[in-house]
Amino acid sequence: MRETRGMKSVFRFTAKQYLKRNGFARTTIIFAVLLLLGAFALTFFTGKPKEEKEKEPTEKLGVVEILNTTELKDVIPVVEEPKEGEEDEEAEEILWDFAEAEGDEDSAFAKVSEHDDHILAIVEKSLLSDGNDCYKVRILIPKDSKIEKGQAMEVGDQISETVKTAVYRSVNMTEEMIQFVMMQPESRSITTNEDVSLLSLLIRTILPMVLGLVMYMMILLHGQTICKEVSVEKTSKLMETMLVSVSPNALILGKTLALTALALGQFFCWIASAVVGLFAGNIVGKAVYGDDFSNKLTMVLDFLRQYIGDSALTPASIIMSIVVFCFGIFIYFALAAVGGSFVSKPEETASANSAFVFPLIVFWMITYFASLSNSQGVLRICRFVPFTAPFCVPVDLLTGNLGLLGGLIICIEVTIVALLIIAIAARIYRGLMLHTGQKISLKTVWATICGK
Repeated sequence: MRETRGMKSVFRFTAKQYLKRNGFARTTIIFAVLLLLGAFALTFFTGKPKEEKEKEPTEKLGVVEILNTTELKDVIPVVEEPKEGEEDEEAEEILWDFAEAEGDEDSAFAKVSEHDDHILAIVEKSLLSDGNDCYKVRILIPKDSKIEKGQAMEVGDQISETVKTAVYRSVNMTEEMIQFVMMQPESRSITTNEDVSLLSLLIRTILPMVLGLVMYMMILLHGQTICKEVSVEKTSKLMETMLVSVSPNALILGKTLALTALALGQFFCWIASAVVGLFAGNIVGKAVYGDDFSNKLTMVLDFLRQYIGDSALTPASIIMSIVVFCFGIFIYFALAAVGGSFVSKPEETASANSAFVFPLIVFWMITYFASLSNSQGVLRICRFVPFTAPFCVPVDLLTGNLGLLGGLIICIEVTIVALLIIAIAARIYRGLMLHTGQKISLKTVWATICGK
């Protein structure tokens, strides 16, 4: 207890001073409002029902006259008019009128040629070399017709399907048998030794990257302040008086905890604003549009729960991942305090930031590329290394790859290491007090850490 005397006073003083300057409160409020409005607009405008436009009557392409030269019956396609109450999307568009041609091929084609929107389809039968019958459809387009070749080929395929059905009926096949034969099979290829899930790929690549960037920005923005706050009294003439009432451990720990609490408070304030905006958008959307309103966020969460697993995205896993995230921020802020403890002159503060920025980049890159390449052996090691765990454990907890007990063990481990770093920072801080303004050697630092 003696080593941490005065910690509460340092905590309160640092928090009050940081809230008053640097526009911390103003920045927090402005971004919170923007996130709330943005989340509200995202939910409201993406979930509102689309306006139903009056469906304009489909302009028919033309008339197809069908000349049947075979013994088959019912070769003319029949397109039924939409029934009353049938949805427009379910109704089949009628693009062609079908009619039966009379006479032989020449007379039928001469009649079709009198119109620029008529074409002739001839259903004929031939004998293959193996003795089997072959039915085919020929399309004849008049010279001055406005019907394009591609359109004629599409209607030819439609008539071919009708001819195929007529052939099946001619051999006394039932309607059920015809539907079974005409049904298009659906097949999917699944490789058991590869993870072909797009969702799994996105989670493995995007989520660690986003988490790493968030932590990087938070540590970079607030870590520099910790480094500066730790060193400011050290380079002043008031330090000798201060150490009479406050121990170095209390000074370092109080400042680090204060700025960690403010940084996390700001971050979770922004997250809470975004969540409130999402729920507000959902409430207003349902009040305005009723049951026609579709909340896309709910659909995304249901999709994630369905394809990731029941153990993922549970309240317990979310809470534990947040706890690991918080302690991950704390351990890097502790490294920033070590950097501030080395400062002997005010102009050295900027260079001291490398004490936490360089390890931050290295450990994040190791974790990210291990996740990207799905190197499970490296990831298992990263989960239990205090400096890489904050980048991968929250993702593993959210996706169900790590249990709550494992998350709790890692939290304890990260906390112990962070406190050890604080203790080392305090030793360096106290040991280098008499070297203010002087060049520090590695021998002096090592002797300070060892208490010599």
